[in-house]
Amino acid sequence: MSEHPFAARVAARLCFVVSAVAAAALLAACGSRQPAPPEPPPATATPRNSVVMPAIAYGTTAKGLQLTKADDACDVPASLRQAVQDQLLDPYEFVLTPPAPAAAQAAPLLKLEITDLLANAGGLYGGPKIVQLRGTLERQGQAPARFTAQRQMFIYFGIPRSTCSMVGVVTYKLGEDIAQWLVKPVDGAVLGER
Repeated sequence: MSEHPFAARVAARLCFVVSAVAAAALLAACGSRQPAPPEPPPATATPRNSVVMPAIAYGTTAKGLQLTKADDACDVPASLRQAVQDQLLDPYEFVLTPPAPAAAQAAPLLKLEITDLLANAGGLYGGPKIVQLRGTLERQGQAPARFTAQRQMFIYFGIPRSTCSMVGVVTYKLGEDIAQWLVKPVDGAVLGER
């Protein structure tokens, strides 16, 4: 019988220690009692942090064939626009659709044109997926800067292995190329793979 009061005291001390540790952890997680600092206001589009991008056009191939929406089952313009927006680098934050808001009227204008597109159905088994572009950046008071770009994919290990998922990977890489070029645009640049 003398062991039970001792066991009860040990259990009570252990419970107290666990309670103290839990209370300390809770206080540390809660932090101070000071109010949270206000969040900064959201950024707004200005000429310095924005690029105006009109609708991406279908151009002509090197052989003179006019590309159309019928040649593009994967909506490359929408995918490419999103890829550029997602990967913009400082100082750019916004891709705007014309007309630009009044606060961003002098923002650079980026015109993109698809000059070749190979996206045969069949996904991985339909052959390579290729997207070629021509781009022009127009800035006030400066000569236009132009580039050409190409990306392709032959093998795809991701899932799904559809044609459009492969084309999406290609356009995402092109968006990264364009975003990097926008930081320091060089006229006549060749982006991607050649």
